[in-house]
Amino acid sequence: MSEQAPLPDEATLRAANINPTTLLATDYLNHFNEVLMLIEMLPDMPDCAEDLFSWRPMTYCDYFAQSTFKEKQLAISLYDSVVLTIRERFENLIADIDAKVLLLIEKISASDGTPTMDSFEALAFSASTEIRPLIDRASALINDADTVTDWMLAIDHPTAQDEVDRLFG
Repeated sequence: MSEQAPLPDEATLRAANINPTTLLATDYLNHFNEVLMLIEMLPDMPDCAEDLFSWRPMTYCDYFAQSTFKEKQLAISLYDSVVLTIRERFENLIADIDAKVLLLIEKISASDGTPTMDSFEALAFSASTEIRPLIDRASALINDADTVTDWMLAIDHPTAQDEVDRLFG
């Protein structure tokens, strides 16, 4: 069994924008925030659809390896030190986000060049109500604040049914 190098002190981690408790950096979530922003812009800027088709899932370490994040090597080196239960929960959340983003991209691609404004609005709404809460949960986990319950997240993120109720209520 190899001996692991000592972890950087809390001040070093905070200065690097890495949570000292979880050893994860929220910068990784930019990978999802960017694609979510493109999906949400579709109703007003349908040409953004082309940019979506090049998006691919990236692991935490792969994201940092290609990023301009100043402390990317530190973020990569700490990933194996993340407590296994936290890392598993994090990776499960990321897998859920990847799947939902890819499904939305597939739906956009399947529109075969004839999307309607309504279809883009529906996709943007779906992204906001299904993907944004998962990104928020990943952020809470990274920031060691994941004691927020699902009903608390729902306050800020209405469901599709909430929107229907609002429109016809």
